[in-house]
Amino acid sequence: MAILKRNLWTLFALILLGGVLLLSAVLFFRWQGLISDEKLYQTARVELVAQSVDSILRTQELVLDVIGRELLNQDNLLSGSRQIPLLDSILAANPMLVGFGLARPDGTLVRVSTNLDLSTLPNLRTDPETRDSFLGALSSDAMVVGRTYFVDALGAWVIPIRKAIRSPSGEVVAVMTAGMRLDGRGSVFGKTLHDGDSDTVMLFRETDGYVQFMSADGIGPQQYSQIRVPMDQREINRAAFEKELGKSVEEVMQGSDSVVIRTRRQGEDYLTAAVFNARYQLWSISETRFAPLYREFLQSLLQYLLTFLVFGIVFYEGFRIIDNAEKKRRLELSYLSRHDDLTGLLNRNGLLDRLDNLVPDRKPFCLIVINIDNFKGINDRFGLETGDETLLEFGRRLAELVESRDDLARLGGDEYAIVTPNTNLDDVEKACVSLAGNLSRTFEVGRLRLQVTASIGVACFPNDGDSLSKLIRSAHLALYEAKQSRNDVCIYRSEMEMAYLRRLSVEQRLRYGLASGSLYMVYQPQVDQTGKAVGLEALVRWQDEELGFISPAEFVEVAEKSGLMVPLGRFVLETSIREYSLFRNEVGGSVDLSINISVIQFRQPDFVETVLEVLAMHRVSPGELVLEITESLFMSDFERVLKTIERLREKGIRISMDDFGTGYSSLSLLRKLPLDELKIDKSFVDTILEDEKAANMIRSIIAIARSHNMELVAEGVEEEAQASALVEMGCRRFQGYYFSRPETLDRLKANPALAIGH
Repeated sequence: MAILKRNLWTLFALILLGGVLLLSAVLFFRWQGLISDEKLYQTARVELVAQSVDSILRTQELVLDVIGRELLNQDNLLSGSRQIPLLDSILAANPMLVGFGLARPDGTLVRVSTNLDLSTLPNLRTDPETRDSFLGALSSDAMVVGRTYFVDALGAWVIPIRKAIRSPSGEVVAVMTAGMRLDGRGSVFGKTLHDGDSDTVMLFRETDGYVQFMSADGIGPQQYSQIRVPMDQREINRAAFEKELGKSVEEVMQGSDSVVIRTRRQGEDYLTAAVFNARYQLWSISETRFAPLYREFLQSLLQYLLTFLVFGIVFYEGFRIIDNAEKKRRLELSYLSRHDDLTGLLNRNGLLDRLDNLVPDRKPFCLIVINIDNFKGINDRFGLETGDETLLEFGRRLAELVESRDDLARLGGDEYAIVTPNTNLDDVEKACVSLAGNLSRTFEVGRLRLQVTASIGVACFPNDGDSLSKLIRSAHLALYEAKQSRNDVCIYRSEMEMAYLRRLSVEQRLRYGLASGSLYMVYQPQVDQTGKAVGLEALVRWQDEELGFISPAEFVEVAEKSGLMVPLGRFVLETSIREYSLFRNEVGGSVDLSINISVIQFRQPDFVETVLEVLAMHRVSPGELVLEITESLFMSDFERVLKTIERLREKGIRISMDDFGTGYSSLSLLRKLPLDELKIDKSFVDTILEDEKAANMIRSIIAIARSHNMELVAEGVEEEAQASALVEMGCRRFQGYYFSRPETLDRLKANPALAIGH
């Protein structure tokens, strides 16, 4: 207990240290969040201001250009100076402007709005306040924005704007000038753009370093119009700007994106966002002091410290309680981690723990793996709750049947395992057979009476696997073999390993074969009484460069169990229809093309669309296609299957029931299924000459087909006597080695006996 206590408080110290680190991280991210939020705010504001200013200036530039040219067209600038009432109406429509003037290139104002007295107005080229912007306008194609100044004639602070009016040859013939008011009427310059005494929004002139406009507490145009950043200070600011931003001021000026930097002046830090307007040589600047951010962060710091202190006290008290309850909690967790929560049996982890104790000691034992047959069908049909009750009852029965010396576990899903020290295989096999029989007894779940069967695989340590992983694999290989026949018991044999490796090899090569094109199609004719071919059944074959020829029975089973049935079925469908289309065009006639469709392929949501798409692609009529299905297709979801068949038949595609007569439900199905053809299974034809029961069965099937207006095909006809007997019984269509083996279409074309296309 002393060690436990010491470790517990060591953990507390580590948690405390972690808390300090976490607090530091939280504070760090809180500070970064404040900065990030402020950057986003400043950036959004400066971009909005920059867009508004640019829009205003471009609009006014257009106004000046249009008015200036109109005045030139109406008047002779040498005819004397005078007021133009027309300009007053334009002023009334544009409240942002306070006056208009048109000056000759020498700076003399010759036309003004009536609110200006020409006698009091200076020469724009010689007056100190207007000279620079006037000369700039003479040399610029764009409008020039002058320094903010007070116009005595108007009694207002204005931002002068000047636009050179040029002749077609490019010579300046006049300069149109106006003043934008700063008193708030119709202008962004009159709005309060800043937030509080720590915030500032301004326009800064790149050409001469003066402030064009500023929105801040306690400062107006009479103050900010005189603010100028000297050139030497601007160079210092540029160097700091480039160092923090990592690129030159010129790069920023050439772009249109905003930048955010940290600046310092007069002993205070500022967060500054800026956008440069190259056309009008103006910086739009939005900035705030760091002091409010420091205050907000300090408040957060105090809150987090208080929270940390409270949690520290709570954790301290909690650890004292944990110290007393730790032992009990560990025991509970250990039990839960090793037992199944549904059945209360050992789970996979619990069983592996037991086996881990047995394997190192090299003590022989047997691992018995039990799997419920078709458990998914119970879940699908009756629901998950019934499935859980079934698993619970199955576990109870197992617990009653196994010996006390054995370990019983539920590995997960519908799989259970028993570990027994009994290694006598005869005894173990007898016990497993008895176990399977007892497990198959009917039991009740709610109002349902259910019967389940189980498949059992057995492997023994160390003969069937000298490590835990190998033993489990061997047991599952035995289980796989047992499940092939359902409700069976199988003891592991070494050849199962070879079969398993063979399946893996076939699966891998099949994946490669589907991609590389090593699979191909052959076709077995269906003939009438005269021996003329009336149909072709498409059959897939595979010649692998490593494994050689693989039987369809082998690789189709592998495809079904490995998820390759859909791509394999798609290959068969597309290849058969494509090759048939070419064959039909060459021989000049058509026959029925029969294609086997797997259950998995038939149940694909887009199956009907896929078939129709392939038919259309190769210009094959739906009436030439027969799809062969088996009774297993109807074992579940009958209504859905029926709808799919009806959709296919609506398009003209015929449906054939393959291997008819081998299933228990064939006759009952015929009453419900819209079938076009029945195929008599080869197993009946094989014994037709010796077995009267088989012959009677065939007669019954022929009668059924006639009564339902179905076509009938006898499969597996290998002898003349079989064919004659079938004809005598009334069968009119045949398929088998007696008439032709499955061949490629090229070989079939060369067989004149079949008369294909004639």
